[in-house]
Amino acid sequence: MKYFFLLLTLPFFHLVTQSSLHADDRPNIILIMVDDMGRDWVSCYGAEHQTPNIDRLAKQGVRYETAWCMPICTPTRVTLLTGQYPFRHGWTRHYDVPRWGGEGLSSERFTTFARVLREAGYSTAIGGKWQINHLGKQPQALKQHGFDEHCVWMGVETGQPETEKRYWDGHIMTNGRRETVEYGPDTINSFLIDFIKRKKGGPFFVYYPMLLTHGPHTTTPENKGESPEGKPALFAGNVTYMDQLVGKLINAVDKAGLRDNTMIVFTGDNGSAAAGILNDIPYAKGQGRLADYGAHVPLVVRAPFLLTGRRVSKDLVDFTDFYPTFLELAKAKTPDGVTLDGKSIVPSLRGSEDPFEKRSWIYSQLGDFRMVRDWHHIVDSQNGFHDLGKDPLQQSKVNPLDKIAPGRRQRLQMILDRFPQDGEAPFPEFGVRHKPSNQ
Repeated sequence: MKYFFLLLTLPFFHLVTQSSLHADDRPNIILIMVDDMGRDWVSCYGAEHQTPNIDRLAKQGVRYETAWCMPICTPTRVTLLTGQYPFRHGWTRHYDVPRWGGEGLSSERFTTFARVLREAGYSTAIGGKWQINHLGKQPQALKQHGFDEHCVWMGVETGQPETEKRYWDGHIMTNGRRETVEYGPDTINSFLIDFIKRKKGGPFFVYYPMLLTHGPHTTTPENKGESPEGKPALFAGNVTYMDQLVGKLINAVDKAGLRDNTMIVFTGDNGSAAAGILNDIPYAKGQGRLADYGAHVPLVVRAPFLLTGRRVSKDLVDFTDFYPTFLELAKAKTPDGVTLDGKSIVPSLRGSEDPFEKRSWIYSQLGDFRMVRDWHHIVDSQNGFHDLGKDPLQQSKVNPLDKIAPGRRQRLQMILDRFPQDGEAPFPEFGVRHKPSNQ
């Protein structure tokens, strides 16, 4: 009789075991997003300034040549978290919620990928800058958006002068407790490393929207005894220290034995806040620019369970693609009623050559300005058309003798024309009077 009972229960134990393996096999995911730094400051892209730790990620993974976000801060962040373009979520311009008021990103209206990952069994944490809710008035916002733990600079809150500081004597909130710390980026980095150590049983998700390299540009613990002169020197020092913090996080993952089952993504939120040099071409400040270099950011991915290192990919990626990518890795479904505009890059990471598994265009928007590009050409809503391979700064008209260009232009224009009008903005009194702040 006992053998008969054992035979009956074997399928049950097999299912339990398979379910446990399914959960444990899912990778950890770390998303690092530097603030206000484009490709023209990353040496593996051809920049003069050296970023050895980002370069190390590229050698161990894949470097994407063409990745697009929005040309300014908060529209990029909302697009990233929701997987939707600005014309759909309505956050078409920069809007500083702690400073200007309003509800900001509503957890009732929007479901972030962090919430989906948490509901799928991931431990989740955010460390860095939020700014798309007023955390003083909405203390539960980060939990509602899917983060178990947090260590963030909240943004400048009107009437709270202490919140203006994020670097030296930074005003940081850790799991609901506010305090002044010596240097904000160090506190956040240490918090995330501790989270990774505590959650190494996995799976976990870390969102690291870094404070660096955004202004106000000042010294770092690396050069505090020096006196760098002018914004370019200070910005360069911020880039160097940012790279060192990225290195510390990579080292923590590897030392914890998590390298093989952890995806690390490094990218940026818009073009650079300071002029740089890329492949011997001088680039002006890209932040807020209505051009390719305003939205064209670094994208480096290390995921040993998907790919070998030292790859350079020409596949197109934009910021709506992270949401479906993370859901695919977590074996999670898109929530009911949620429309996603992106496409998972898992096939690209695996090295797929199937064009139907990849993008043939990417999109960016700021205000009522819209632009779409493919591997070579860009079309915008102001009747602009350029060959980016020959004219990366968009300073020249396309050669009229180019027989391929008219067809490319027509195709991109058809894509641009098919998108709907902008959706309702998720905050009051939204308009052009709110210029991009220095936050």
